[in-house]
Amino acid sequence: MKLSDYLKQYRKDNNLTQQELAEKLYVSKQAVSKWETERGLPDIETYKELSIVLKVSVDELLGLDNNTKKEDTKKNKNVLVIILITLSILLLFIFVTIIIAINTNNNDKDNLKNELISKVEEDLNLKLPNVKEYKYTDFSDWSISKNVNLPKSMFYLIFEEEIKNLDMLWLSELTIDIINTIPVNLGDLPEHCDYFKIIDLKTKQINKINMNDYEVHSYILYCYDISNKRLIAINFEV
Repeated sequence: MKLSDYLKQYRKDNNLTQQELAEKLYVSKQAVSKWETERGLPDIETYKELSIVLKVSVDELLGLDNNTKKEDTKKNKNVLVIILITLSILLLFIFVTIIIAINTNNNDKDNLKNELISKVEEDLNLKLPNVKEYKYTDFSDWSISKNVNLPKSMFYLIFEEEIKNLDMLWLSELTIDIINTIPVNLGDLPEHCDYFKIIDLKTKQINKINMNDYEVHSYILYCYDISNKRLIAINFEV
Protein backbone atom coordinates (compact mmCIF):
# COMPACT_ATOMS: atom_id res chain seq x y z
CA MET A 1 0.00 0.00 0.00
CA LYS A 2 1.08 3.57 -0.68
CA LEU A 3 0.97 6.62 1.58
CA SER A 4 -2.19 7.79 -0.21
CA ASP A 5 -3.90 4.46 0.57
CA TYR A 6 -2.92 4.54 4.26
CA LEU A 7 -4.06 8.14 4.56
CA LYS A 8 -7.45 7.39 3.02
CA GLN A 9 -7.86 4.23 5.13
CA TYR A 10 -7.06 5.95 8.45
CA ARG A 11 -9.26 8.93 7.57
CA LYS A 12 -12.22 6.63 6.97
CA ASP A 13 -11.42 4.63 10.12
CA ASN A 14 -11.87 7.88 12.03
CA ASN A 15 -15.15 8.65 10.23
CA LEU A 16 -13.76 11.86 8.75
CA THR A 17 -14.55 13.40 5.39
CA GLN A 18 -11.81 15.10 3.42
CA GLN A 19 -13.31 18.45 4.41
CA GLU A 20 -13.36 17.54 8.11
CA LEU A 21 -9.77 16.31 8.02
CA ALA A 22 -8.70 19.47 6.18
CA GLU A 23 -10.32 21.67 8.83
CA LYS A 24 -8.52 19.84 11.66
CA LEU A 25 -5.19 20.33 9.87
CA TYR A 26 -5.91 23.94 8.82
CA VAL A 27 -5.39 23.08 5.15
CA SER A 28 -7.72 23.07 2.16
CA LYS A 29 -9.88 20.14 1.12
CA GLN A 30 -8.00 20.24 -2.20
CA ALA A 31 -4.74 19.57 -0.35
CA VAL A 32 -6.18 16.44 1.31
CA SER A 33 -7.56 15.31 -2.06
CA LYS A 34 -4.11 15.69 -3.63
CA TRP A 35 -2.53 13.59 -0.86
CA GLU A 36 -5.05 10.80 -1.38
CA THR A 37 -4.71 10.80 -5.17
CA GLU A 38 -0.88 10.88 -5.25
CA ARG A 39 -0.81 14.38 -6.70
CA GLY A 40 0.97 15.82 -3.68
CA LEU A 41 2.35 15.05 -0.23
CA PRO A 42 1.95 16.69 3.19
CA ASP A 43 4.85 18.79 4.49
CA ILE A 44 7.02 17.48 7.32
CA GLU A 45 5.14 19.05 10.23
CA THR A 46 1.79 17.92 8.83
CA TYR A 47 2.90 14.29 9.28
CA LYS A 48 3.00 14.86 13.04
CA GLU A 49 -0.41 16.54 12.99
CA LEU A 50 -1.85 13.75 10.84
CA SER A 51 -0.61 11.12 13.28
CA ILE A 52 -2.38 12.94 16.13
CA VAL A 53 -5.68 13.51 14.29
CA LEU A 54 -5.80 9.99 12.82
CA LYS A 55 -4.52 8.37 16.04
CA VAL A 56 -1.67 6.51 14.33
CA SER A 57 2.09 6.88 14.36
CA VAL A 58 4.12 8.48 11.57
CA ASP A 59 5.57 5.03 10.87
CA GLU A 60 2.06 3.60 10.41
CA LEU A 61 1.22 6.41 7.95
CA LEU A 62 4.30 5.39 5.97
CA GLY A 63 3.38 1.70 6.20
CA LEU A 64 6.26 0.90 8.54
CA ASP A 65 4.56 -0.82 11.49
CA ASN A 66 6.62 -2.64 14.11
CA ASN A 67 6.04 -6.08 12.60
CA THR A 68 7.27 -4.91 9.22
CA LYS A 69 10.35 -3.38 10.79
CA LYS A 70 11.19 -6.61 12.63
CA GLU A 71 10.72 -8.68 9.51
CA ASP A 72 12.87 -6.27 7.50
CA THR A 73 15.59 -6.45 10.15
CA LYS A 74 15.60 -10.25 10.04
CA LYS A 75 15.75 -10.21 6.26
CA ASN A 76 18.45 -7.52 6.22
CA LYS A 77 16.23 -5.16 4.23
CA ASN A 78 16.89 -2.00 6.22
CA VAL A 79 18.18 -0.40 3.05
CA LEU A 80 14.72 -0.65 1.48
CA VAL A 81 13.16 1.01 4.52
CA ILE A 82 15.69 3.83 4.33
CA ILE A 83 14.99 4.33 0.63
CA LEU A 84 11.23 4.48 1.24
CA ILE A 85 11.54 7.06 4.00
CA THR A 86 14.12 9.07 2.07
CA LEU A 87 11.92 9.23 -1.01
CA SER A 88 9.04 10.47 1.12
CA ILE A 89 11.19 13.22 2.57
CA LEU A 90 12.45 14.23 -0.87
CA LEU A 91 8.87 14.93 -1.91
CA LEU A 92 7.97 16.61 1.37
CA PHE A 93 10.27 19.51 0.60
CA ILE A 94 7.99 20.59 -2.24
CA PHE A 95 5.72 21.92 0.48
CA VAL A 96 8.39 22.89 2.96
CA THR A 97 7.76 25.88 5.18
CA ILE A 98 10.41 25.35 7.76
CA ILE A 99 8.69 24.48 10.99
CA ILE A 100 9.46 25.96 14.30
CA ALA A 101 8.58 24.20 17.54
CA ILE A 102 6.53 26.51 19.76
CA ASN A 103 7.60 26.66 23.38
CA THR A 104 4.82 26.69 25.96
CA ASN A 105 6.33 29.64 27.79
CA ASN A 106 6.00 33.03 26.07
CA ASN A 107 9.34 34.19 27.42
CA ASP A 108 11.01 31.12 25.97
CA LYS A 109 9.38 31.88 22.63
CA ASP A 110 10.72 35.42 22.66
CA ASN A 111 14.18 34.17 23.64
CA LEU A 112 14.23 31.64 20.82
CA LYS A 113 13.02 34.25 18.33
CA ASN A 114 15.74 36.69 19.42
CA GLU A 115 18.39 33.96 19.28
CA LEU A 116 17.40 33.06 15.72
CA ILE A 117 17.42 36.70 14.62
CA SER A 118 20.84 37.28 16.19
CA LYS A 119 22.18 34.11 14.58
CA VAL A 120 20.96 35.11 11.11
CA GLU A 121 22.21 38.68 11.41
CA GLU A 122 25.64 37.40 12.48
CA ASP A 123 25.83 34.78 9.72
CA LEU A 124 24.62 37.09 6.95
CA ASN A 125 26.15 40.31 8.28
CA LEU A 126 23.00 42.37 7.78
CA LYS A 127 20.21 43.98 9.75
CA LEU A 128 16.92 42.11 9.41
CA PRO A 129 13.50 43.78 9.11
CA ASN A 130 10.93 43.21 11.86
CA VAL A 131 9.93 39.55 12.15
CA LYS A 132 6.16 38.98 12.24
CA GLU A 133 6.23 35.17 12.29
CA TYR A 134 8.73 32.41 12.87
CA LYS A 135 8.85 28.64 13.29
CA TYR A 136 11.54 26.21 14.36
CA THR A 137 11.92 22.43 14.18
CA ASP A 138 14.56 20.32 15.91
CA PHE A 139 14.79 16.90 14.24
CA SER A 140 16.84 15.26 17.00
CA ASP A 141 13.76 13.74 18.66
CA TRP A 142 12.35 12.22 15.47
CA SER A 143 12.61 8.42 15.62
CA ILE A 144 12.52 8.40 11.84
CA SER A 145 15.84 10.28 11.84
CA LYS A 146 17.63 7.08 12.90
CA ASN A 147 17.04 5.74 9.41
CA VAL A 148 17.33 8.92 7.37
CA ASN A 149 19.96 11.64 7.25
CA LEU A 150 17.70 14.54 8.25
CA PRO A 151 18.93 18.06 8.89
CA LYS A 152 19.85 18.90 12.50
CA SER A 153 17.28 21.67 12.56
CA MET A 154 15.29 23.98 10.28
CA PHE A 155 13.63 27.34 10.79
CA TYR A 156 12.12 30.23 8.92
CA LEU A 157 11.52 33.91 9.57
CA ILE A 158 8.77 35.92 7.88
CA PHE A 159 9.33 39.67 7.79
CA GLU A 160 7.06 42.68 7.60
CA GLU A 161 9.05 43.96 4.63
CA GLU A 162 11.70 42.72 2.22
CA ILE A 163 15.33 42.25 3.22
CA LYS A 164 17.42 44.94 1.60
CA ASN A 165 21.12 45.26 0.79
CA LEU A 166 21.83 41.60 0.02
CA ASP A 167 25.51 41.24 -0.81
CA MET A 168 26.95 39.79 -4.02
CA LEU A 169 27.68 36.39 -2.42
CA TRP A 170 24.04 35.26 -2.66
CA LEU A 171 23.43 32.67 -5.37
CA SER A 172 20.47 32.91 -7.74
CA GLU A 173 20.46 29.10 -7.94
CA LEU A 174 22.09 26.22 -6.09
CA THR A 175 25.16 24.55 -7.54
CA ILE A 176 25.13 20.81 -8.22
CA ASP A 177 27.69 20.03 -5.49
CA ILE A 178 25.52 21.76 -2.88
CA ILE A 179 22.36 20.00 -4.06
CA ASN A 180 24.15 16.63 -3.95
CA THR A 181 25.55 17.26 -0.45
CA ILE A 182 22.58 18.49 1.56
CA PRO A 183 20.97 15.64 3.54
CA VAL A 184 17.62 15.80 1.75
CA ASN A 185 16.52 16.82 -1.71
CA LEU A 186 14.91 20.25 -1.70
CA GLY A 187 12.23 19.33 -4.20
CA ASP A 188 10.61 22.53 -5.50
CA LEU A 189 12.22 24.77 -2.88
CA PRO A 190 14.64 26.32 -5.42
CA GLU A 191 11.60 27.38 -7.46
CA HIS A 192 10.05 29.12 -4.44
CA CYS A 193 13.25 30.90 -3.35
CA ASP A 194 15.10 33.63 -5.19
CA TYR A 195 18.50 33.63 -3.47
CA PHE A 196 20.66 31.11 -1.63
CA LYS A 197 23.73 31.21 0.59
CA ILE A 198 25.44 28.30 2.35
CA ILE A 199 27.89 28.89 5.20
CA ASP A 200 30.44 26.48 6.64
CA LEU A 201 30.07 27.20 10.37
CA LYS A 202 33.56 25.89 11.06
CA THR A 203 35.64 27.63 8.39
CA LYS A 204 33.14 30.45 7.59
CA GLN A 205 33.56 29.69 3.89
CA ILE A 206 30.66 30.80 1.73
CA ASN A 207 28.91 28.63 -0.90
CA LYS A 208 31.50 25.87 -0.73
CA ILE A 209 31.24 22.27 0.49
CA ASN A 210 34.46 21.01 2.09
CA MET A 211 35.11 17.43 0.99
CA ASN A 212 38.91 17.52 1.34
CA ASP A 213 39.19 16.34 4.93
CA TYR A 214 37.62 13.66 7.08
CA GLU A 215 36.25 15.99 9.73
CA VAL A 216 32.55 16.65 10.17
CA HIS A 217 31.54 20.13 9.04
CA SER A 218 28.38 21.95 10.09
CA TYR A 219 26.63 24.02 7.45
CA ILE A 220 23.64 26.31 7.34
CA LEU A 221 21.81 26.88 4.07
CA TYR A 222 19.81 30.10 3.80
CA CYS A 223 17.06 30.39 1.17
CA TYR A 224 15.34 33.75 0.65
CA ASP A 225 11.82 33.90 -0.79
CA ILE A 226 11.21 37.52 -1.83
CA SER A 227 7.49 37.30 -2.64
CA ASN A 228 6.64 35.86 0.79
CA LYS A 229 9.32 37.89 2.63
CA ARG A 230 10.52 34.59 4.07
CA LEU A 231 14.03 33.44 4.98
CA ILE A 232 14.48 29.69 5.34
CA ALA A 233 17.47 28.16 7.15
CA ILE A 234 18.53 24.50 7.05
CA ASN A 235 21.24 23.36 9.51
CA PHE A 236 23.01 20.09 8.66
CA GLU A 237 26.31 18.24 8.98
CA VAL A 238 28.50 16.54 6.39
